[in-house]
Amino acid sequence: MSSNFMMSRLPEIVKDAIQNRLWNDILPSSEFYILAAPILLLLIGSLITMILGVFKTDPEKPCYPSWYVAVFICFASAALAITAKIKAPVAFLGSGVLIDEISSVSFTVIAIGTLFTLMASSMTAIGKQLLRSELISLLLMSAAGLMIMCSAGEFLGFFIGLELTSISLYVLVGYQRKSFQGMEAAIKYFILGAAASAIILMGAALIYASIGSLRFSDFRNLNISVNNPFSLLGVLLLFCGLSFKLAIAPFHSWAPDVYQGANSHLTGFMASLVKFSIAIVFMRILSSSLGEGNHTSLIVMFWILGAFSIVVGSLFGLVHNSLKRMLAYSSVANAGYFCLAFASLASNPTSLEAKQSLLSYAVIYAVLSMGAFTVIAWFEDSNREDLLKEELSGMGSKKPFAAFALTVFLFGFAGIPPVAGFFGKFFLLLSAVNQGLIGLSIILVVFSCLSLYYYLSVMVEMWFKPSTRYSAQSNQNSETNSGMLILSLIAVIASLFIGIFGPRWALNLDYSQAVEKNMRILNTADIIKEQTQADASVIHYPR
Repeated sequence: MSSNFMMSRLPEIVKDAIQNRLWNDILPSSEFYILAAPILLLLIGSLITMILGVFKTDPEKPCYPSWYVAVFICFASAALAITAKIKAPVAFLGSGVLIDEISSVSFTVIAIGTLFTLMASSMTAIGKQLLRSELISLLLMSAAGLMIMCSAGEFLGFFIGLELTSISLYVLVGYQRKSFQGMEAAIKYFILGAAASAIILMGAALIYASIGSLRFSDFRNLNISVNNPFSLLGVLLLFCGLSFKLAIAPFHSWAPDVYQGANSHLTGFMASLVKFSIAIVFMRILSSSLGEGNHTSLIVMFWILGAFSIVVGSLFGLVHNSLKRMLAYSSVANAGYFCLAFASLASNPTSLEAKQSLLSYAVIYAVLSMGAFTVIAWFEDSNREDLLKEELSGMGSKKPFAAFALTVFLFGFAGIPPVAGFFGKFFLLLSAVNQGLIGLSIILVVFSCLSLYYYLSVMVEMWFKPSTRYSAQSNQNSETNSGMLILSLIAVIASLFIGIFGPRWALNLDYSQAVEKNMRILNTADIIKEQTQADASVIHYPR
């Protein structure tokens, strides 16, 4: 009888679900379109630039109308992200998009970083190769994917952003079809990136099998223990896949080849904004508290990954002369530094210090990476790409400001005050020590001193050695030199400003995240009970 009753009420149930739930997700309120405008603008801009490419007579040359549109879109996106008034964290599209102060900062960093990449690319000979209409469109799509990742509150939204970014970058890395290094880097990045995505998907499937949900806020229901292998294996696979995207050792093998083979401006985009976004995803997941009880297994995992990444990045960077490969191993070491904050959050998901240190270091590392690869592209202009350290000999006299800017960024990577990197590492150490991670903190300090050697070796070549016939030729035109000088100056000022005054935005930020209310599922008994109420003509399913 109860089953017949449910079948008779099925049309009303479906109608009520559509009215109260489905249309609110498919067509959210106008507030969503205002707060998510930076993402929507980048997606619209990518379509416009792609259409403009159809009217370009020579597809192999830069399409400046597309570039103008992309620059305007990025500027407008950054302005909207900065001026957006977020009264309280709110969730849209079934927690697919979370709008909070973390999202606001992420949108701002990504929009400004993409704008910086477009401006720098227009200044150099190698950068103008990126200004073809379809490549600009892919760059905007990649930036939109990064914003979607940073604002995602559940796995499906995150994965859509991840794939939108990854597929765009696969093409961008390999667009130089005549370059053997570029094609090799694209193939390696594509194969390993696809494998990492499959690992992430498998981890999400196991998590869903354990708790029946893919929302990050529901991960607190996980039981991560040997007695529940689905949850344990799912979390491990998810973090291993994300570790690949962040280039944490031993999942770092793609980074040196891709950094070396890709266009230097694109390498700066990947090294800064992609890593920034993955760090934000880690923070959102770990802030949700992965189950109750002891999280020793997670802490040990991040401890091992962080220590191994710091050691590998610091030691292997010593044996390479290629400037871009050296910075690739520097990024591996810096990925290990992120693990201090991950371990701190795994130990205490409510730790405000861990969240502040993670966000501040992610922004600082993005600024330093973007600036360093911009200067490298300045050195490479009109020369072959992938310069060796020896080819920087005498640059202190040929290009004094470029050499000074690169010195500032290298000091930042090493954590030397008054550059921004000092505050970033200081906050990481402070949060780790407060959570009892003394051993990993010692490893960071020791190997930071060791990695200082290969940073100093670059400075010695620039400032203390004379030019040789192997030195890079300084034959750029005045427009290139003046444009790159202004962009490098902006990055230097940002690095020194943060280094002197500290990352105050990270200390004053509200780290609370929006959580959508669970939908109550009514069983047969609930329906019969509600049907007996005289005044209940329609069964309502509260959100």
